[in-house]
Amino acid sequence: MKLVTFFALALLVHGPLSPFLPTAFEATLLYYARLYPAWLLALVGTLGASLAESVNYRLVDWATELPKLARLADGRAVRWSVAAFRRAPFWTTVIVIFSPIPDTAVRLLAPLARYPLPLFLGAVALGRFPRLLLIAGVGGIVAVPTWALLGGGILVGLAVGRRRVASAFRWLRKRYRDLYAVSVAGFRL
Repeated sequence: MKLVTFFALALLVHGPLSPFLPTAFEATLLYYARLYPAWLLALVGTLGASLAESVNYRLVDWATELPKLARLADGRAVRWSVAAFRRAPFWTTVIVIFSPIPDTAVRLLAPLARYPLPLFLGAVALGRFPRLLLIAGVGGIVAVPTWALLGGGILVGLAVGRRRVASAFRWLRKRYRDLYAVSVAGFRL
């Protein structure tokens, strides 16, 4: 049952909410490393993360079909990024997924570049498995106290997530004001 929970956490943390949960899975992995062998956790975590990445790929692909978002994809910076990604999409994905670099960029670029989903998932698995194996291996050797895992995860989450959440709220507030400027203006005194 604990492995099923671990799989579900891998799905949740690597899914669409992943930008708001930057270090949640690593802390969870270090905790579970006390209970299971590193290779098993790396395998289950890779399967869960790969399934979540397929959902992310489909969501981004769907979102880019929307007219307003499709116009963003025509921007100069996006076109340049997609062209750079197309030079070596497989190894770019492997390196970014393995490294501590935030992987949101490859999550967005793969569907925009029309990189085939099976190849993308293969690259994700090839980068994710050794990363999880390394983290779980360290967690099996060095017993990190639970309070440190929770406290560290919360502090990093607040530090990183706070900016993203504040940025999202500013964007929503501006969007709301743009959409309802006429109706709101009528109620001002």
